[in-house]
Amino acid sequence: MGYDAVIFDNDGVLVEPPTRATVRRVAEATFHSFDLRRPTPDDLRQLGAHNVETIRQLATQYDIQPIRFCQKLTDYIESEQQREFRQGIRSLYDDVTALFELDRPFGLVSDNPPKVLSYILRFFGLEEYFSTVYGCPFTPEGLSRRKPNPYYLNAALADLGTQNAVYIGDRACDIAAAENAGIDSVLLAREDASVDADVTPTYEIDSLRALPTIVA
Repeated sequence: MGYDAVIFDNDGVLVEPPTRATVRRVAEATFHSFDLRRPTPDDLRQLGAHNVETIRQLATQYDIQPIRFCQKLTDYIESEQQREFRQGIRSLYDDVTALFELDRPFGLVSDNPPKVLSYILRFFGLEEYFSTVYGCPFTPEGLSRRKPNPYYLNAALADLGTQNAVYIGDRACDIAAAENAGIDSVLLAREDASVDADVTPTYEIDSLRALPTIVA
């Protein structure tokens, strides 16, 4: 089936995802900035999942305004991820070159903060290829709209002026967001990726090199 536009997730699709060590460093730096205890393994899991209720609970427990906690968390997420790309710890996937074969407008919708996405596109020289980009602001309101909520995906579709689009992601929430937005989905199951067996995408591929056949 042909599509008028193609929308991509970021981590695990265009670039290598952050590791657990990244999440731990960000969480520890955020907690330290407020003179809090060392984050527990459960704190790390919940913050890594961007769980807005956990953030609210932590803020309430330590008498911190949730927006202040989120702002500090965002600062460390941005600086740590930028450092990883600059130092070559994380990089663009080789098969991203397949995008250049697609004569369609592109969108980018990710749960990463907007400044991280802007940095990645600029750092790898991809800005000109994406007509619309939506990240998830790390605020209580922004996090409540993260996938599988289709809020940002719908915004990208409106910008692109079509519902005849396909969303490429690597997680169950990506496929659910596409379904909630009423569009087709592609599950990118890279080698050694952990994929939810209950996910039923429109297509499943193991490399972006298979996209031209799907999109054409």
